[in-house]
Parts: sequence; structure tokens; C-alpha cells
Amino acid sequence: MTKKTRKSSKKKLIKLYIIILLMIIFTFTPFFQVVKSYTIMSVYSKKHEINSFIKDMGISIHMPGGLSTLKKDYYPFVMTYDTSDEFSEYLNMNIDLIILYNFGAMEWLKGSSLMYNESSPYYSSFYGAYIAKNNGISRQFGTQDNGNINIKEIMEVTNFDLKTLVLRSIGNESPEIEYEVVNIENPYQRIIDGISFDVYDVDINMDGMNHVFVKDYTAYIQYGRPVNKEGLIESFKKINNFGRIYVYFDYNTKVSYFFYIIAPSSKIIEDTEENFILPADIIGITP
Repeated sequence: MTKKTRKSSKKKLIKLYIIILLMIIFTFTPFFQVVKSYTIMSVYSKKHEINSFIKDMGISIHMPGGLSTLKKDYYPFVMTYDTSDEFSEYLNMNIDLIILYNFGAMEWLKGSSLMYNESSPYYSSFYGAYIAKNNGISRQFGTQDNGNINIKEIMEVTNFDLKTLVLRSIGNESPEIEYEVVNIENPYQRIIDGISFDVYDVDINMDGMNHVFVKDYTAYIQYGRPVNKEGLIESFKKINNFGRIYVYFDYNTKVSYFFYIIAPSSKIIEDTEENFILPADIIGITP
């Protein structure tokens, strides 16, 4: 080997070491957490979507994510989670339940979601859709035996989602949430992809998402870790949130559709409705 060849090989080796070192350093930065979240959740969500009952029925819902706006509002894309087994056990009923969901945008300099940021207008904010099918009895999920709406059963979906799938997953062992449907007797209508949904507004008293980091939870893969130190904040401090739920029963397929928004202000409710709920495309729903 000539001197020139040895010198060239040495330079290549040094470059390789530098690249490896930079990659190691990158894994300890907030940027890595954001990239990891996007990468893992896109694959995980697709897996749940492909193996879901709505896929088998030819049903799909496309909702815009944060990439559709120029604002720092929500995560770039809406995710899918099949929680049929967990929810069936929770209600002691045979229910298929698919959750489409999104939450506050990731903050690149913190490596975590705005859902933790109490100064953000998107603190503890979520939107998405629940698609449910009752396999155990003849009545439609979300209705009473006489055919009237069963708002309590519908709110159990949100209750299960926030308490079990969100708050407990980030360390809140005893989450508390209270709901009051404001217009239970007088729903108004919104048109989503040509279908008229009954809309109910909800006042929500709930545990907020911000908390002190104690240990790693699997859910931090998608949300990132909170950056708070012990003693500086009150974990899961109670907040008053607004909610909106959009209800449609497809009696031809026995599938119930519930779009939803949860946010700390009526302005964010309206903005989210305009930019993310009303533009949704629904395939497989029948009028």
C-alpha cells in the first residue's frame, strides 16, 4: 500500500468516525425524539389501519393533519388505533372500535408535543374520530333500545380514550374527567363529506396533560417527554376544556361515527372544526 493510499484510507476512516459521532450526538437531541416519533407512529398507525374492521368493511376516513396548515398547531398526520379488545373489556360488550386521533404539534427544540405546553393554545388539545360497531346486540352503538341517542354511552368512548389510552399511559394513575353536554336536547348540524352530523357541545373538567417526568413510558414515543422538573409544576393540574362531538348512525352497516374535538378555548374548537373536521373525506358511509 502506497503512502497516498494509506493517507486516503485514513481520511475515510476519520470521516466515518465523525459521522458515527454525530449520529450518536443526534440521538441525544430533541430533534431525534421528533424524528423518532414521526417515523415510528407512521408505521404503527398504518399497521392498525390495515388490520382493522373498517378496512374489511371498505370504510376509510381521511382527515387533514398539521401539515395541511402553515401554523404550529397539530401533529403532521392523523393516526389510527384499533382498541376493539380493550374497549370491549372496558364496557363488557362486544364492540369494534377504531380511534383516529391527533394532538398538539411537536416542538423541535423540546422534543415534545404542545399537549404539554400550558402556554400554548393547543394545550391538552385533541381531535379525530371514533368508528364503532356493536357486534353483541341488535341496537346501534350509541343509541338506546327505543332508538334515541345514548349520549352517556357515546361519552364513555371519550372517557375511555382520555383516561385509559392517554392519561394513564403517561403516568396519571387516577385520572379524573367530568363532562356536561350543553345542548343535549337541541343538537345542531354540520355537513361532513355530504353527510349531516348532529353536533353536541360539551364542557369538560379534566386533568391537564402537563406533568413532571418521573420515568419513561411507551407513550412518550409519540408525545415526547415533558421537560418539567419536580417542584416546578403541579402534575396533571385540573383544567376546564371545551369539547365538540359530531354524531352519525349508519343504520345500513350498523356503524356509528363520532368525530370529536377537545381544546382549551372555543376559538381553537372553531379553528379545528374548519381546518380539520369539516374537510374530512369518508368512504363507505351511507346516507
